[in-house]
Amino acid sequence: MTLGFIALTLPSDAQAQLREILAKSISVSRSEAELDLRFRDGSAFTIRLDDGTIFVDGVSSGSYTVGDPLDEAFRNLLGQAVALEDGALAELLASWSRSADLEELESARLIAEALEASVRDIDEDADVDQGAVSVSVGTESSLLELLVGSLGRLGALEEAMEGLDQELRLRIHVDEDVTIESGEVVSRSIVVIGSDLRIEGEVLGDVVVVGGTLELPESGIVHGEARLADTRILLNDGEIRGGLTDLLESERIMRSGLRERIREEVREELRRDLGNEIRSAARLDDDGFSIMTPFRPVIRGVGGVVEKLIMVLVLGLIGAGFFGVAGENVDRVAETARHAPGRAVMVGFAGTFLLIPIWLFAAAALAISIIGIPLAIAWLPLFPVVVALAVLLGYVAVARNAGEWLSDSSWPWTGWIRKENPISSLFGGLLGLTFAFLAGHVMSIVPLLGVFSILLFVIGGLLTFFVAQIGFGAVLLTWGGQRREYDAYDADPGWAQAVQADVDEATFGAESAPMT
Repeated sequence: MTLGFIALTLPSDAQAQLREILAKSISVSRSEAELDLRFRDGSAFTIRLDDGTIFVDGVSSGSYTVGDPLDEAFRNLLGQAVALEDGALAELLASWSRSADLEELESARLIAEALEASVRDIDEDADVDQGAVSVSVGTESSLLELLVGSLGRLGALEEAMEGLDQELRLRIHVDEDVTIESGEVVSRSIVVIGSDLRIEGEVLGDVVVVGGTLELPESGIVHGEARLADTRILLNDGEIRGGLTDLLESERIMRSGLRERIREEVREELRRDLGNEIRSAARLDDDGFSIMTPFRPVIRGVGGVVEKLIMVLVLGLIGAGFFGVAGENVDRVAETARHAPGRAVMVGFAGTFLLIPIWLFAAAALAISIIGIPLAIAWLPLFPVVVALAVLLGYVAVARNAGEWLSDSSWPWTGWIRKENPISSLFGGLLGLTFAFLAGHVMSIVPLLGVFSILLFVIGGLLTFFVAQIGFGAVLLTWGGQRREYDAYDADPGWAQAVQADVDEATFGAESAPMT
């Protein structure tokens, strides 16, 4: 906005003309090069490069290096000035500019500005100094339209003008196409707003184009920086030596990221809505009705039955593995669980209570010594595995006992169980132990029997817990089935006669003395 109001207050073009040169004096030596001018108005101008120092009207104004490109360029200028007089000489000095390959850019610009200022006669009636800003507007309404109708473009213009070389003069063109002809050298920075800029010659300053097109043919050279905002560039082998900056690139990247984020959010929202619609097709809210509502209890009940049958199958396969690897151990554990279930369950409870203290205490005891540290590392994961195997072994043994008991029963559905076959007894016992769960799942299908199904689940859970304790205790009593706990039952025939009413009395009497 500040730039716009400045433009409103400035004249469209500053009036200036070349001063008339009456005399010139040029002296050149190995370490010195001097130009002395005398003008018709009686004023004089002197610029001298003397052994590394630049003097303008006798005042030290900069420095250079003897023999450097700046020194050579100035001496070449003096060589051309020898053959020129008055107007031609003034035009040469006014248009002289620093070369792009000069190392001392500041010093070169100083000389160029001093030469041009010396030969230009600025109109005293001009409102502003020609060295400041010149503004050219395409139409009377162009600038007003820019200020009122394109605030976004003004924001880009403000960013483009930030840090612009303030030592060079500035040319501003609003809604007016600009062409720098081939061979023309512009020492100013050029700002073009809302129009096109074609550079066939050279621009020593910076170039700013907002809302237009920048075209650089092969002969076009921009010594400074080109700053573009909402602008198309046609770089036809032209050269931008100060670099190209797209002021809206970061904004476009931000907008692209924002669009992508919005797109992802929309996709996610659509996925959620579609999922909700699919779920709503099968069920509604808790207080609503769905076509799947009557079938939910059936699905839950059948799923529970299938889950328990799969568990029976897995435990049966594990038990079959125990029978194949350590069948005698299973027999000893089963015998102990059958003859002393009370003792086994007490030992099982005690062992379960002491599992964690034993596990931690043993690990701490092993970790005290360096040798025991590896053992402690192995003990921590192996102990839970051994305990789990012991519980499974005990449960399989008790399940086989249950299967044998069911085989001796008169229940019609137990006729397939063969007592002499341990695998058959095992699967029969596992089904018997999970019967409460199976019945509970079946009853859960009927809404009115939900209370009874919960009761059956509780009974099944308690039965499973006590069976696991009996089996675990039997494993501990037999040291994992390594020893028998009740050998005495096979040695006393008198006890066998007392517990078996169908023993042959003659056979028993022949083998033992009569009882008194």
